This record gives sequence, structure tokens and C-alpha cells, in this order.
Amino acid sequence: MKYLAIAVTILVAVSTATVSAQYGPAIPAWVKPGLVVTYDGVSAFVNQYGRFKQGIQVVMTTRVNSVSGGRVSGVTQTQTVGTPLRGKFAWVCNAAADCTSDMPGTHGKFWVDPDHAVDSVKGPNGEPFKVVGQGPYSYNGRSWTATMLSYQNPQTGVQINTTFDTKSGLILAHSENSPAEQVHIYFRSMSAQ
Repeated sequence: MKYLAIAVTILVAVSTATVSAQYGPAIPAWVKPGLVVTYDGVSAFVNQYGRFKQGIQVVMTTRVNSVSGGRVSGVTQTQTVGTPLRGKFAWVCNAAADCTSDMPGTHGKFWVDPDHAVDSVKGPNGEPFKVVGQGPYSYNGRSWTATMLSYQNPQTGVQINTTFDTKSGLILAHSENSPAEQVHIYFRSMSAQ
């Protein structure tokens, strides 16, 4: 009986490990080295009367450097429209949205695993998201079937939404709204180099 209990324990442990690995988030196959993804971004601070002030428009271009061991690394460059202001940061993310960057508070992750979306996206402090809807999404003359994920914190007034192409997992739009600031990012283009 002792050996049977050990065998069952090992079998359950192996089965659990296999199920976890098989059913966790994964990096979509289209995310490859040399891929370049560009987004338009707008940001504005909100004053005490709820009016926008100090709006900024940027173009963000992300290049994937490597995909290996369940991790993606890349570099994102930002250009503030109409100015010479530029920024650049390197980042690394895995499929479960654990990201690091050489610029705190930023990362270049532009995908979710469409089969495990809520497990492959998090807010800046690890906030969990929920699926809130699915339907047609159009921007800049293009259309997709999209899914929206959302996080809300009624106590702080923060709401974060991520909209992605339901089929591929490409993030099409992302917004972060708080009582003091709003940030909106929209997919512009994708190419392989």
C-alpha cells in the first residue's frame, strides 16, 4: 500500500505539472524576432475641474529582439509628436505578463494569449483583469473581432481597459484612466524586418 500511495502521488504531481504547462498562457506564434509594432498614443492630465490640460501625442515603435525560453525581449522607442523629444527603453516579458524594463513603470508587451487572456495581462501593480465584452472593433480604417479586458478600482477611480484581436491576441487599444490623467494607445501598424 505504501508503494501504491507513492505511485499515485507521483502520478498526480506529473499530471498536475502537465496540465499547468499545457493550459497556461503562451506567447503567440506570430511574435518573432524582427517584428515591429507601432502604436499612436495620447495622454492628458486632468485638472481639478475635470478639464484636460497638457495633452501629449506620441508614436511608440516596438521591435522584438528575441523570443526564447518563454520570454520576449525588445526595445520600445517613443517620439513626442511635433517635438524633438524621444525616449527608448528595453524590456522583457513572459506570457503571464511578468515584465521588467530599464524604465520603471513601462514595458512593450503588445500581445495577450487569446486562449488565456486574463492570465496574460495585468495592471501595473499586478491587478487582475476580467473579460467585459466581445464584438467588432474598428480603428484607422481597419476592423477586427475584438475582446475587451478591464480592471476597475472604485476607491481610487482607476480604470484600465485592454482591447485585443480575439483571434491573434494583438493588443489593438489600451487605456488607463484615473482622476488625474488619461492615457490611450491605439494600434497603428505591424511589420517584420
